[in-house]
Amino acid sequence: MNLRQLRYFLAVAEEGSFSKAAAMLHMTQPPLSLAVSQLEKELGAKLLERHAHGVSKTEAGEYLVANGSQLILRASRIESHVKALGQGLTGRLHIASVPSFSWSGLPPLLKNYAEQAPGVEVELSDPAPAEVLSQVSSGLADVGFVATGNTGKLRDSTAGDLCVALVQEMPLVAVLPPSHRGAPETIDLSGLLDEIWMVPQRYAGFPGLIELIEDVWAAMGTRPATVRTVATLQTAIPLVAAGMGISIMPSAVAELAGENIVIRRISQVVHPLEGTMVWPENRTLTPAAQRFVDLVMSISS
Repeated sequence: MNLRQLRYFLAVAEEGSFSKAAAMLHMTQPPLSLAVSQLEKELGAKLLERHAHGVSKTEAGEYLVANGSQLILRASRIESHVKALGQGLTGRLHIASVPSFSWSGLPPLLKNYAEQAPGVEVELSDPAPAEVLSQVSSGLADVGFVATGNTGKLRDSTAGDLCVALVQEMPLVAVLPPSHRGAPETIDLSGLLDEIWMVPQRYAGFPGLIELIEDVWAAMGTRPATVRTVATLQTAIPLVAAGMGISIMPSAVAELAGENIVIRRISQVVHPLEGTMVWPENRTLTPAAQRFVDLVMSISS
């Protein structure tokens, strides 16, 4: 028994007539009658009693009508779901993103994606930069986002393994404790060298924020007397708010702290962090992941 035969039988049973069913199906009566007869032969059971003015269902026919309609409905739902999976409209998408990008750059991308593919279940994790690259490379995550100081260098270091694309720039600002509320809107970092500087840790082979900060120090020809390494930018914010030092971080991240800290523009030339998307180069993405990558590329291009 195939679905075509079943649909034909259900149409005849519903209409109570081969001729009416043929008209409803936009076909001639002979092939319809033949299809139902073949179905009866395959099942080894008479499904319809033929009369001069139509047909009536046998006990076997009644059973097939009761259960066949559900089978057709289930087949239709399966077909729709498979099509949706193939078009990336449903399924699952795992994104690994460093917090500094998750807080600011990711929300509008996810909002646009949800409007396109509301049936996709999105999972989000926030590992360290090196772990983001590892998860995407190994297939634990479909797509990743990192905040790097140099997208070009990252692309070169991951060539043959990951595709790398700049999504957006993340301008950097000075983040100061409340005691600096009187500081000018644009501040010279050379006047802060006596402060304790909170800087993120370095990741081998990954060009990050610490390298950009060191470039600023190199341009000034000096460096702070005291530098303290913190695991993440979110670790630095409460320490700065408590008056235990200063930091440099993306403006969008710093603004999340509200009035607990003081944010000032920097007079020195400071290269911004770059919010960068990575995805596998030698592994086929799921349709849901491919739809997301295509969306991000169209927005950022």
